[in-house]
Amino acid sequence: MGNSKGGKSEFRYFVPGGTIKAVEDPSKIDNLALLLGKFSPFREKKEKVEANFSVLRDALKKVEITENAINAYKRFLNDYLMLLKSLNARMGVLQSQSRLVVGLGDESVYEVSIRLLRNYGIPYIPGSAVKGVTRAWAVYMMAELLDGYGEFEKDFFKRAGKIDEMLGKGNAEAFPEKVEISGLSKHLKEFLKVFSENPNKGTVDARRIAETLMKIFGTTEKMGEVVFFDALPSPAEEPPKKPEDLSFLRVILEFDIMNPHYGPYYSEGKPPGDWYSPVPVILLTVAKGTPFLFAVARSSTAKEDLTEKAWTLMKLALKYHGVGAKTALGYGRFE
Repeated sequence: MGNSKGGKSEFRYFVPGGTIKAVEDPSKIDNLALLLGKFSPFREKKEKVEANFSVLRDALKKVEITENAINAYKRFLNDYLMLLKSLNARMGVLQSQSRLVVGLGDESVYEVSIRLLRNYGIPYIPGSAVKGVTRAWAVYMMAELLDGYGEFEKDFFKRAGKIDEMLGKGNAEAFPEKVEISGLSKHLKEFLKVFSENPNKGTVDARRIAETLMKIFGTTEKMGEVVFFDALPSPAEEPPKKPEDLSFLRVILEFDIMNPHYGPYYSEGKPPGDWYSPVPVILLTVAKGTPFLFAVARSSTAKEDLTEKAWTLMKLALKYHGVGAKTALGYGRFE
């Protein structure tokens, strides 16, 4: 354990003494993932040792991606774009319309976390998260479509859960071939359009839609026919030519705050009440207005090309639902 180099400090670092001597200024560590995971500042307060993003914020004042990290990421991004093109991936750049929080619950020495590329310290969105939110939004749309139909649950979330289970098991026969529709929401109309279903004709083939969704996302017995790739910060689909093309990465991260009011209810099982004192939690987020490159591609075992349908579904899910944590509060939206 040691202090930061240069004398007394309120912050402590539980690392070998040689590391303290080698690192003159923690804020100059190029790899933010390394800094957060292996060189976390601690603070002694009231005979307790604190380690959270509040301590990190006070220790670093601000979090910036260094020029060295950006240059290393630039080379990685070039290779990544070449890979996507070699796979004939459908890709495009979408811009965040709100702050983004991915990996909030990842294992961390802090109360909360953030998902970063291990070797570069740059935030990204895992392909599994992109696929997951796209599928979840599709399930919600199917639940809206089948509202009040046949044996499906009246409660929306129970109905969505049942549909999720049916799609996972590949049980297409359980979906009706003919569903009468009227008064559709804007979201549902856009969803049906992906499958060339015309709402004006008054009926929709829900079974055909379900079969397509099973092909795209797969089932418990069969892999999906579309691959969803990690989404990386990028201003364009082409490799960046000038250093300033990636200058937005320097300030891509911002501190934000959660203000939970019912801590004793969640952690100690006490009654939920408004008499508890809120305990603010500091977290790191990706700034609003950040461009990300998203991509999908046909899998090597696919029998038909469903990438355009998957791409459109993904864009709608990112626009209306969002990806990552706190989406109910508007976080993680893209257009």
